[in-house]
Amino acid sequence: MKGTRGLGQLLTLSLAFTPIVSAWPGWLPEIDALVARQDDSSSTQEVDAPSTTATATGTAKSTAKSTATATGSSTDQATTTTANSKDPQTTNLNTAKITSGTATGNSTTTTRKTFSAQDGAGGVAMITPATTAGSTLYRIGDSTPITWVWNYTSLQASPTAIDVLVSCSTASATWTLTQNMTFEPTATFKWDTKNYSESAVASPLLVAQYTLLIHDSDSSQDATAEAGYLAPYDGFTFGLYTARPYQDLGEWKCATCSGALGEADRQALSFAVTMSVITILSFTWYVTGFATLL
Repeated sequence: MKGTRGLGQLLTLSLAFTPIVSAWPGWLPEIDALVARQDDSSSTQEVDAPSTTATATGTAKSTAKSTATATGSSTDQATTTTANSKDPQTTNLNTAKITSGTATGNSTTTTRKTFSAQDGAGGVAMITPATTAGSTLYRIGDSTPITWVWNYTSLQASPTAIDVLVSCSTASATWTLTQNMTFEPTATFKWDTKNYSESAVASPLLVAQYTLLIHDSDSSQDATAEAGYLAPYDGFTFGLYTARPYQDLGEWKCATCSGALGEADRQALSFAVTMSVITILSFTWYVTGFATLL
């Protein structure tokens, strides 16, 4: 009975929907073409969205990496890498360059050339006055300047400049005559002692023997001689004296002449002569008297 009733209801519903199905217009697409089966579209969207996001994020990371690599290769400018517009920006403030080697700036490094030790050091040879002239004397305050001329021997490296000095062992002093004199193969120097005496009142020149000193301006008088370079020179000595004031010949007295003897000198000479005469007479008398006794 119940089965018959259920079958009757199913047939009733089928007959009720039959007019609706037959009423679907023919000019419309098939209903199956418009209404598709839903397999779970939300799952598809959920899968595709992360894929797209991952792709975009990967591209952004790749772009950021390329930007960081290209910008990081330059050390002249600060670099800025942005991974995401919402993320904080990181700026590289280290703009210093890494350099290799030795920085010299604007300075020029010079290398001192070395010569063979067998070549010997350079020297000075005096021309004026000649070494064969013997002792040389110069008058202090003479109107004619002292002139020295010399040349150089065995030089392989020319000095930058020359210093000329004189020293006096008696005064334990050294006078600088000139500094940084231009180097020339044959040098000439003139010393005006008159001008010096008038200007250097506090340290006057003494009547004594002096030594001429010549050396490279970049060196010193106490420097060690090097092969090929100018060695300090001190091989020329000379004397300085002062002139006495003029005296008339009639007023001049010879210190070694007899006319210049004083009273004490004459008395001493008379005493010596008298004692000599007494000694001779006494000896003669003694010898004569002794002979008479025999």
